[in-house]
Amino acid sequence: MKPESEPHKSPAAHLEETASTYNSTWRRIIPIWLLTRVWLSLLAIFCSLSLPSSPLEKKVAVWPPSAPLGEWLTRVFLEPWNRWDVEHFLKIATRGYSIDDGTLSFHPLHPMLGKIVGAIFGGHTLLGLFLASNTCCLLFLFCYERLARVDLTAEEARRATHYMTLLPAAFALFAPYTEPLFLLLSALALLMARRGKWLMAGLAGGMAALTRQQGIILLLPLAWEFWEWSERSPRKLLANWRVAAGLLLTPVGLLTWLLYRAFTLSDVAIELRRPGTLIYGLLISQSVTHMVAQQSFMPPWNALWIALNIRSHANLIDLCSGAVYLLILAFGGRMLWRLRPSYFLYSLAIIIISFSYSTGNLESYMGLPRHCLLAFPLAMPLVIWGRKPAAHLLFTTVGLIWLFAMSFFYVGQVLWVP
Repeated sequence: MKPESEPHKSPAAHLEETASTYNSTWRRIIPIWLLTRVWLSLLAIFCSLSLPSSPLEKKVAVWPPSAPLGEWLTRVFLEPWNRWDVEHFLKIATRGYSIDDGTLSFHPLHPMLGKIVGAIFGGHTLLGLFLASNTCCLLFLFCYERLARVDLTAEEARRATHYMTLLPAAFALFAPYTEPLFLLLSALALLMARRGKWLMAGLAGGMAALTRQQGIILLLPLAWEFWEWSERSPRKLLANWRVAAGLLLTPVGLLTWLLYRAFTLSDVAIELRRPGTLIYGLLISQSVTHMVAQQSFMPPWNALWIALNIRSHANLIDLCSGAVYLLILAFGGRMLWRLRPSYFLYSLAIIIISFSYSTGNLESYMGLPRHCLLAFPLAMPLVIWGRKPAAHLLFTTVGLIWLFAMSFFYVGQVLWVP
């Protein structure tokens, strides 16, 4: 890890420098987050005005402001984001889980956090989900820049954060979805690992596993970082086993959720003669078919072949978005490995799993861009290519167009299912 101060500096000077570095990071992150948040909100209001969806949007006009004021504010600023999976998060936060409505497809930490924040604001759960996700987005961007700063220069770390907000499906960072919380916890887990704080790394990994199934994949980069921390010495690795025990909190997070499903809702079903039940039955609730009737895990080349033979707007958007991540991994994978093998291994695992998830013969890769977004280290190779002004301008222009287009698709509920 790069030292943040010279050895001869006093502890007071070190603390002052660290505080100054953190403050400068916040001064850069907050404007990026706030500007993106404002523009996406304006876009969402326009979409909601043109394509109202919920009863509240159809009942209350955007302009002029109407009474009661709270209802108008909800209609203008919150209801346009109440789309797709957000409806399930609201069900979980307000009524709890049910085996009959597909809510068991979602892990509990995000709805729970939204419920807690909503309780602070008088029980407004949608507001709680919105505030929780956007706060997590801001904290994630901060942690991501600090993580990138370990291996990159200050300028490159800033560019990494900039590109992260422009990747396909990055709009989900500003929606009441699970991605902001998951990415915050994942970046925090890797940052703590890079600093040798294994208990904190394992705790963050466990909370990520309580947010999404992919949280268990964090064991791979965390184990590699511990191997590096032990100087790749089997003897030192065994000698440090007590320290490594903190990493077991990552699978504990997933195990907690599985035990809840098994003993509270009788929702875990495994058949040894059917290995597929280890995924649909154990890791994922069988009730997921209430949401998407056809879905399965298969070798990624099989799932990709199915998707390539489907002609629909949604499938085309998914394939084009997913292709961006594949191209970054293909041409920047070696670069990412040199930067940090753990980042490459994590990104590779996320991409393989994302492309192995098939949702039938109509929209075969539903959710693919959001799943690939979890491979957040893939923004780092863009930093190297973005040193050239022309490449930086291209990435920024295409990224902004993609960001606003996918936000429009999401809020307007047209062309694409996120």
